[in-house]
Amino acid sequence: MRRACLSLAQRLPAALETAPGAASQLGRVFTTSASTSAPVHPAEEVYNRQRQFINLGLRVPTVAPDTWVAPNAVVVGDVDLFDRTSVWYGCVLRGDLNHISVGSFSNIQDRSVLTAARSVPTGLPAATTIGRSVTIGQGCLLRSCTVEDESVIGDKSVLLEGSWVEKNAVLAPGSVLPPGRRIPSGQLWAGSPAKYVRDLTKDEKAEIPTLANAFFRVADAHADEFLPTSDAYEEAEALRKILKPQSALVEGSQLDKVEKAEL
Repeated sequence: MRRACLSLAQRLPAALETAPGAASQLGRVFTTSASTSAPVHPAEEVYNRQRQFINLGLRVPTVAPDTWVAPNAVVVGDVDLFDRTSVWYGCVLRGDLNHISVGSFSNIQDRSVLTAARSVPTGLPAATTIGRSVTIGQGCLLRSCTVEDESVIGDKSVLLEGSWVEKNAVLAPGSVLPPGRRIPSGQLWAGSPAKYVRDLTKDEKAEIPTLANAFFRVADAHADEFLPTSDAYEEAEALRKILKPQSALVEGSQLDKVEKAEL
């Protein structure tokens, strides 16, 4: 793939010289999608067309202004993200059948999936509820479960329907919490199925909210790279210097003139 891209980059200037109409044809590629007919400069175009937030009928995501969702994460349907939460790369929060809530200062780390069933046979709440200052590790699967405030779910853990993690509890990495199983407050559980290991010390409990806050500080640094005022325009300017002035990278106001000239 890398070799093909380099080869294409080397042949592009020559192709534009030999084919006068190629520049204008290429310019059409960099117009906006069907949502608008007005041409847009490529530097203003959306670089990642994946939709972060998807509405499903009346099920609409609600996101606090200071929440950070990674560009390739997907939030679907009835999902509430409260203040200063972070949803990391590759995560999916799918509230198509029931409600999902993520409390303030909590973080959902890379490639984790949160879903909610329409109903639970045990009669317990079918919604997925994540409390305040909760850390969900990488590659986890949570379905119709409840994680109370200041808890930690280790990497690649699975929480099934009706499972419950009380405040200041920790589930070790790679554990599976069966349906309806409950982890009491202040305990460490591990295994598949998860079982009691020991009680947490006072210092370990105090570190849980500190861990959650540390992740949001890292999320702030990532969020700065995806603002509209980031350095993405520099890459566009570099391409502008490589290609000829009449090529694809023309000003949006000039695209109409190019199309009229062809007619």
